Amino acid sequence: MGSFFSDVRGGQERVGAGSRSAGSGNAAPERNDAVDHLLISRGLRGLYSQVELSVSATKLRDRDVLSSSDPMAVLFAKKPDGKLQEIGRTEVIMNSLNPAWITKFIVNYQFEIVQPLVFQIFDVDTKYHNTPVKTLQLNDQDFLGEATCVLSEIVTKPTRNLVLGLHDKKARHAARLGSITVHAEETVSSRTVIEMTLRCSNLQKRMFSIRDPFLIISRVLESGGSIPICKTEVIKNNLNPVWKTLVLTMQQFGSKDNPLLVHCYDFNSNGNHQLLGQLQASISTFEKHNRERAGISFYSGKKMLKGQLFIDSFIEKTQYTFIDYISSGFELNFMVAIDFTASNGNPRLPESLHFIDPTGRLNAYQQVKGL
Repeated sequence: MGSFFSDVRGGQERVGAGSRSAGSGNAAPERNDAVDHLLISRGLRGLYSQVELSVSATKLRDRDVLSSSDPMAVLFAKKPDGKLQEIGRTEVIMNSLNPAWITKFIVNYQFEIVQPLVFQIFDVDTKYHNTPVKTLQLNDQDFLGEATCVLSEIVTKPTRNLVLGLHDKKARHAARLGSITVHAEETVSSRTVIEMTLRCSNLQKRMFSIRDPFLIISRVLESGGSIPICKTEVIKNNLNPVWKTLVLTMQQFGSKDNPLLVHCYDFNSNGNHQLLGQLQASISTFEKHNRERAGISFYSGKKMLKGQLFIDSFIEKTQYTFIDYISSGFELNFMVAIDFTASNGNPRLPESLHFIDPTGRLNAYQQVKGL
């Protein structure tokens, strides 16, 4: 299929299964948590609505010779002077011309302001696949195209979906560069988070080797279709895998009764992951099956498979903010630790960080100690 998720290290790491952020360091621009807290405490709301943007693409340009492009999406806000301010980046999806990124962009929608957005798609070079996306130099990557719109075009659509054609201003001839679909949802203020430990049993065997399974969890939209919310890590050579605990926010799953799609895949480094089975459930269903210690069967079409999904642990928690801790009396203390280990070398030698200079000149450690 070639359309599912990979980030660094060949796509074997998890995405969107931990904290609120999906890993790109996205943050709502010009937001002030202290001001928000003051307004909310007085029964008021900020002068904006915070929205979450999901991005997928179809029929991207293929820039790789022996495989498909490894695309990453970058979102910019276009300022009145024409300059671009980066808002965030998605993960890299390897070997896919039809990616659906898990990482979301968080932006503040202000009704009275025109907010131009620029989406740029890049093919990340293979040698950078072990590099965090935030540190990638965009000039070192192959440009696949860009699309522009204003934020209000997305949020005012009945389905909150906007399809944009990609273009390249530098291309001599107009070419088919594919398109992107942007979906907007208002962020949920709930602090509820769900921690779950998932495992599978009796996954389908392969003739010459054992499976390398991972899960994709997607949320079904009221308007139809679905958006991916998280991907587990890949567990190699295992037909009964147990994945690390997932942490999902209400922003990701919508409500405890919202339908979720769970796809189990056998990882393939070329991006053509084989579907081992799928099922539809909800957070409430997971909670029930955890309580009853019962498995949920996977299906292939209408055929029920032997493989099952088990919820070994299910915990509902409240996620507290930094403001909560501070307002409850939490105190911060600044501490400094100095490394005096022998690995820094002989203090009698000038190349040592602990060199004792006969002239009395202080080394870096002595200078810090004297502060």
